[in-house]
Amino acid sequence: MAKVLISDDAVTVEMSSLEKIEALHGNLTVPRTAVVRARAVPDGLAAVHGMRIGTGLPGVILVGTVREGDARTFAVCHGRRPAIVVDLAGQPYDRLVITVDNPDELAARLT
Repeated sequence: MAKVLISDDAVTVEMSSLEKIEALHGNLTVPRTAVVRARAVPDGLAAVHGMRIGTGLPGVILVGTVREGDARTFAVCHGRRPAIVVDLAGQPYDRLVITVDNPDELAARLT
């Protein structure tokens, strides 16, 4: 499962080797100053809509880039589990949606 690492300067989505293959993407790092909002949601898969670029199993796994209109989301979601949603400004991705064990704690650290 992907990890969300938070430092004073950056937010990094650190993925397993398999997730990197599924996502067609390596680990993703954005400046902490790009974070506009962060919140916990009860179901990460339900928070992602649009056309997927990457791999997945509908309703079970979604890993990769999802486009909806002009918006781009980077998602690493496994099951209908709690997730953190991070809205970004000035980055190639508009949002990150990552299933994690502690979304409330991570969201609090980012706001």
